Amino acid sequence: MRRGLLLALATLAILGLGVAGMRLLIALRPSLPRQAQVPQRPLVRVVAVSPQEVPIPVQGFGTVRAKTLWRLVPEVSGRVVQLSPNLRPGLFVRQGELLLEIDPQPFRLAVQRLRAQLAQYEAEIAQLEQQRANLEATLRLARQNLALAEEQLRRDEALARKGTVSPRELDLRRQWRNEYHNAVLTAENSLKLIPLQREKIRAAMAVTRVQLAEAELQLEKTRLVAPFAGQVLSRRVELGEFVAAGQEVARLYDTAAVEVPVVVTPDALRWLPQLSPAALRQAAARPEPPGSLPPATVSWHDGARTYTWQGRVVRWEAGLDPQTHTLTLVVEVPAPWQSFRPGEAPALQPGMFCEVEIVAVRLPNAFLVPRVALQDGDTVFLVEKGTLQQRRVQVARLLRAHAVVTAGLQAGDRVVVSPPAVPVVGMPVRALEVEPTTLAAAETP
Repeated sequence: MRRGLLLALATLAILGLGVAGMRLLIALRPSLPRQAQVPQRPLVRVVAVSPQEVPIPVQGFGTVRAKTLWRLVPEVSGRVVQLSPNLRPGLFVRQGELLLEIDPQPFRLAVQRLRAQLAQYEAEIAQLEQQRANLEATLRLARQNLALAEEQLRRDEALARKGTVSPRELDLRRQWRNEYHNAVLTAENSLKLIPLQREKIRAAMAVTRVQLAEAELQLEKTRLVAPFAGQVLSRRVELGEFVAAGQEVARLYDTAAVEVPVVVTPDALRWLPQLSPAALRQAAARPEPPGSLPPATVSWHDGARTYTWQGRVVRWEAGLDPQTHTLTLVVEVPAPWQSFRPGEAPALQPGMFCEVEIVAVRLPNAFLVPRVALQDGDTVFLVEKGTLQQRRVQVARLLRAHAVVTAGLQAGDRVVVSPPAVPVVGMPVRALEVEPTTLAAAETP
């Protein structure tokens, strides 16, 4: 028992010595100077801007359509005796290629009948000319006989007064004179009718010539050829079928060019000064759009890649859409099949839904500012001498990811694209300069 008590006292003595030593070490340690806490400045990202020539695009979407759509409609009725093997949907035809022929035999017979009728009229005119020559000869002879009869009548009348010629013989002389006179009148009247008969035949010939021209035209219309090189969209006729005049049998479109109607707001014309009515009239008179018209880039995305074609705005469609109050610009893209490579690059074909960007005007000495930097539409934050500042700017145009600023900024200004949660003008900040391309994911589409 005594031994346990001694062990407890020893333990207490050791603990007391340890506590005393700790207090001595604490009392002897040197004191460190106290430092004041400095508040952390917020970090903001900035973009350095500089003036440049900025193209102002007008963007929109549209579905490709054919510029020239041709409906194959026969103008004559008949049985189809020939069809082009290329006249099938999806295949291509050449300019001038025979697409369809209607049985020409009935039309050939009509042409031959009218030509024979013309030949008959020509023979009648020749006969009439011969008749005129005969009547002129008859008239000359009748006039000679009449002159002789009148001379004989005068002699007999003188003899009758002397009693040498009886009244009966004198009446006989007068009768002969009258017969010759009637013969002269008959020949003269017949000659007067010759020109009228000739004109009547010639009028009939003129009508027949018109009918012949119509018949020949009908014969030509039995052969339908492609007016341009194009692609067949549809066909509704088979070999041997009877087709009626005015019946549509096929459709094809001209592959020389396609159109893309682009829906935009009416204020887009503000950036398209080239589209004046006078300029559009001059452009319409040319086979290809002139270089003075606004250029456009047509883009189509297939889910993996984006393909582009170049074109120009050639006109805008009349009036605004009554529901959306939007305007439709028409972009013409020439040679849409020129870049076609099977398995690599598609052709721009009707039905494709595309995005269109029209380069309108170019603003000199303008600034491209990311749209995320705009505050309240017309102000931005800047970092100047390590502090946050605010400045009002003039925005000329809002693009998809940028704003075009024409006033309020200077070269080298650092525009804030990620302001503090609670921005205060004049507050100290730290600036982290970034490239504009790194902001693509954060910019407003």
